[in-house]
Amino acid sequence: MWTIYKTLVIVLAALLVECQGDLKLVNSGYEGLVVSITNDIPQEHCNQIIHGLKSVLREFSNILWSSTEGRAYLRQVTVALPPSWRTDSLTCSLLTPVTPLSVPLDSYIHVTSPHPVFGVRPWTQQSQGCGHHGDYIQIGGDLLRATTNNTYDHVAQLLMAEWSKFKWGVFEERGYPDDQLYPMTFRDPITNNPLPNRCTKQNFILPFCPTSSHIPEAPTKHNAQCIGRSAWDIIEHSEDFINGSNKITNGTTPQLPSFTFVQESPPRFVLVVEDTAVMNLQQRWEFVRKAVRRVMVYDVPDGAHVALVIFNSQAKTTAPLMKMESLSDVRQRVGSSLPRNPSPVPESNKCILCGLQQGLRALNIDSPGATGATVILVTTGKGTASQDELDEMERLALQHRVRVEAVIYPVTENRGTATTTHGLESLIKATGGSSFTVMDEGVGNDSKVNMMVALMNALFSAVRHSSLPGTSKVPVLIHSNAYPGGIASMATGSFTLDESLGPSARFSVFYYDLNHVGNTVQLTSPSGHTIASVNMQEDGDANVLFVNIPKAERGTWTYQVENRADSHQGLHIQVVATESDARQISLRLWTSSDLSVINMTDSMTPVRVYAEVKDGLMPVLNARVTARLQRLGTNTTGSNYHSIIVELFDNGFGDPDITAGDGVYSRYLPTLKGASGHYELSVTADNNNDLAHSPVTDAFPGRSYSERDKVTCCGSKIKYEHTKPVSDFQRSTVYGVLDIVSPNDGIDIVPPNRILDLRSHVNQTTREVSLRWTAPGDDYDWDRARHYEGVLASSWAEAKAFSGERISGMPGPVLVGTEQSLMLQIDRYEQTIFVALRGVDEAGNRGGVSNIASFWVPPPPTTPAAVTSPNTLEPKINLAQPLGHEVFQPVRVAGLSLEDVAVISGSVVGFLIIMAALTTFCYCHVARHRRQQHKKDQERMEGNRNVMIKTNSTLMVGDEGQDSVDSAVKDDEVGLSKDGRPISPLQSWGASKLLQEHERRISVTSGPNMEASGPLPHCQNFQDPFPDVTLISTHPYPTSQTPSTTHSDPPAYHPTYLPEPHPSYSYPYHPGYSHEELPPYTPPGQPSQSSQASTVYTHEMGSQPSEISYQIDPMNYPTEMPSITAEIPYCQAPPPMYAPYPEQASFMPHASVQVKVPPPVAPKPSASARASAVASPTASVEPKRRNVTQV
Repeated sequence: MWTIYKTLVIVLAALLVECQGDLKLVNSGYEGLVVSITNDIPQEHCNQIIHGLKSVLREFSNILWSSTEGRAYLRQVTVALPPSWRTDSLTCSLLTPVTPLSVPLDSYIHVTSPHPVFGVRPWTQQSQGCGHHGDYIQIGGDLLRATTNNTYDHVAQLLMAEWSKFKWGVFEERGYPDDQLYPMTFRDPITNNPLPNRCTKQNFILPFCPTSSHIPEAPTKHNAQCIGRSAWDIIEHSEDFINGSNKITNGTTPQLPSFTFVQESPPRFVLVVEDTAVMNLQQRWEFVRKAVRRVMVYDVPDGAHVALVIFNSQAKTTAPLMKMESLSDVRQRVGSSLPRNPSPVPESNKCILCGLQQGLRALNIDSPGATGATVILVTTGKGTASQDELDEMERLALQHRVRVEAVIYPVTENRGTATTTHGLESLIKATGGSSFTVMDEGVGNDSKVNMMVALMNALFSAVRHSSLPGTSKVPVLIHSNAYPGGIASMATGSFTLDESLGPSARFSVFYYDLNHVGNTVQLTSPSGHTIASVNMQEDGDANVLFVNIPKAERGTWTYQVENRADSHQGLHIQVVATESDARQISLRLWTSSDLSVINMTDSMTPVRVYAEVKDGLMPVLNARVTARLQRLGTNTTGSNYHSIIVELFDNGFGDPDITAGDGVYSRYLPTLKGASGHYELSVTADNNNDLAHSPVTDAFPGRSYSERDKVTCCGSKIKYEHTKPVSDFQRSTVYGVLDIVSPNDGIDIVPPNRILDLRSHVNQTTREVSLRWTAPGDDYDWDRARHYEGVLASSWAEAKAFSGERISGMPGPVLVGTEQSLMLQIDRYEQTIFVALRGVDEAGNRGGVSNIASFWVPPPPTTPAAVTSPNTLEPKINLAQPLGHEVFQPVRVAGLSLEDVAVISGSVVGFLIIMAALTTFCYCHVARHRRQQHKKDQERMEGNRNVMIKTNSTLMVGDEGQDSVDSAVKDDEVGLSKDGRPISPLQSWGASKLLQEHERRISVTSGPNMEASGPLPHCQNFQDPFPDVTLISTHPYPTSQTPSTTHSDPPAYHPTYLPEPHPSYSYPYHPGYSHEELPPYTPPGQPSQSSQASTVYTHEMGSQPSEISYQIDPMNYPTEMPSITAEIPYCQAPPPMYAPYPEQASFMPHASVQVKVPPPVAPKPSASARASAVASPTASVEPKRRNVTQV
């Protein structure tokens, strides 16, 4: 039974060898079509998806046959099943056995989960231009689970449209909503009528517009990329049908395609290493042993099968095919299986064919055999076999279906000169492999550590290229940096571990000599935890110090390593980690050239660099993607060449990036004038300082395709409805080595890139035409162009030929990638005008013609005919002149007609009138509001006043400049505020001190000492003390919403004060106040308003007096109180206005509580009294003083 199964597997593998590979059209039948089903498709859908996939592809083959008139159909299809599917279960029962396959397949159709924009509908990712094949076709798995034939037919028709884009490089021939570059409508160039921007006579069978119905003037993506050529013209010139290949057949129906199912299995490797005398120079062989050990022990994933073969004039196996396991010593045994010393066999006697044959024999020891395995060939590349031997190697590789990854080590060359090829290019291209070059960097009898690390990186990249993405646990390179020696310093840096990585990581320091690493090796986690050098492990057989970080913390790590290396050596620090099973961030790098030698002297075939960044299946937008070109070897001074940094962009400008938002970042390869040589191409990507984001998948992935059938996407940009931030990440990958032949220095043959986003817009009012485009570069998309050239043409063909009226006044080019604009005044109305631009560099190289934009300018409004009276003479008409000769255009001012000027002027004047009216209204409203507020403030102040009767207001003591007893305070008793300003005693003294001062002042003004002292020397006519009128603060009284800080009593009621009913007081009245300054009256029995005040303002000649109370007899006061307008000095006795104060009036102590009754308001004096008061002579009047007293 086992023999039968083994024979069946071998037969299926042979069938797979014949049919799998590059997609090719052989005798009208496509072979090598690979369809992969991703891991996100559950196994429960296996039977439905397999049945639907077969039905759709069979119907698609019939449509393909009909569309190409019998020139193409599907002959063989390989379906790669997910590794997680179990084909022996009831939900995934296949009629044919599944062939295990260890080498990753380049699938062309991806069956996966729905796309955020396209849903389950098929769509094609196209990163290259017209006539170039696309990247892949993606289709939703739910679309294949339908159970009706009508559904399969519709899906097959959709797939045919995407196949035209993917295989033949055509684009959509329709417009898109809200797309300025590819609008939904355009004007017919003949009738000038609007037309829908799509093929109106599209054949039901053909997914593209026939040549007879193709409209080159339509602003479609296909016309822009293909310069107006029809889709069928592009298809006929493709590699499938060019030069009459695969001619039309008379057959009515094609044969049904055959299906082969494969399932990915663990990878299988064999290392074939050259062992000749050339490896005995310097440290070459020692570096080979260390690099092989590093890859075998640390990088090859568990479960992989690895063998090791060496060759010189003959070949032998040093390590048989074994399965790698971390729990056993198999890694150590395979990694240490190389001989300690190289053989003395000359390099000229080596036999590369012998090494390949021995490697295939080592792979064929078990049932899978060599099919799908990878051969990693390490050789110097010189003295290769003859052409017959090379042809035999290619035949063997294709027969066993192995992939050859070549590592050319070491490559020696004269400093500053280019190198020759290694002769293995055809073998590598035929097997789909890649090549890596390690330059010889020897110093005397030693070799640089850069050479050892470069060899390690080449082997690591070869292993990763040959491993299955997402299934094998090949480490991902997170961080890599070199620190040159010669200066004793700290090598510092940082790296990021994100959620898409596995739980563990490895931090490694590679050195030439262990003494080059100082005592300080420190690794700090994002939370601040430090891993010191005592935790580092040493592997002297690989020249590495490393530390494994299990359950590594997510975030940014930092490191410090003491660098003691010599000037010609250095330290290399790398961080690797495995990918997570739940989420993966992938980074893929490729170029537009399939050749290993890139000829930069041919400006017609420029090389573009592409990098794709994805978070799972979703593209990562706005990431920072940087490619790096590192020339290998050393310059004439023995130093390494400087790296060339190439920033990649996903901007959708059209050249080179086709569509924005697809996650593909691209740019042209720089010219590299006069710098031919070997260049290693690598790329790094990160989240661009948290600016990167990715689209969110549809919340309803199960909706049918009919609901998505009307979704039209995408023109110049894929627009996502919802996106989410992408957590911090870092990824790096190496593409390989490019052999670049650049033009001589000083010769510029590279033109600017094409402008493919030219847009036009017409202002219907001013009839100005605005043009917008993105600036091209000088050499493709590098630097800036010298100037622009533009033409206005009456036909599309004329604009394509770049003939017509030249546009003058073009702006100067700006830096590449910057948008520019131009305003045009056009006097050609009611006709379609076509416009085209191109850039010109300093050497006169002209870029390609841009996409051709068009516009239609409406006619200006005509001037109405003048109204004439019957007596108006008729104008004389010269019949000899042609018709319309005397018909003039309306008068125009600055490009505008008089009617337009009148409309604009009227609008401006009306606007100014409205603004003036609004301003006047606002001013009046504010003025009235201020008057009302001022009136309310006055009423509030009148209502909040109160009167206190006090003793003598002023005592002029001596000539010391102190105006009152209150101011007679010692200097040392004056307080200071926090900012250094002096404050009054009332603000700084305590309550007891204030009371003592108050009693002292009473004793000074009314005590026996004062009476005994007699009159003051400067006031000889000083009479008896008379009361002082004190104005209480006009601050509002506390209310229920404004709590009082002094009293808890409710605010007193303030009735309207009427002076007439109150009796007069029979005591001298102070003449210095008017009735407007007196506070309102407080009726008896209610709390005094002065008790609720917080501040007292005293109008007096001096300072504040001591407070007293009087026993008052209201009957002794006169009925009228004349007023005096002039102020009388305090030392001058006023004329008698009241009756003498009663003798029995006694002074009450201040401590006793008395109710203060305010005096009545004095009536307004008559005019005669005021005149007499003014005319009376007065002494020198002392100015009023205002003091503040806290009550």
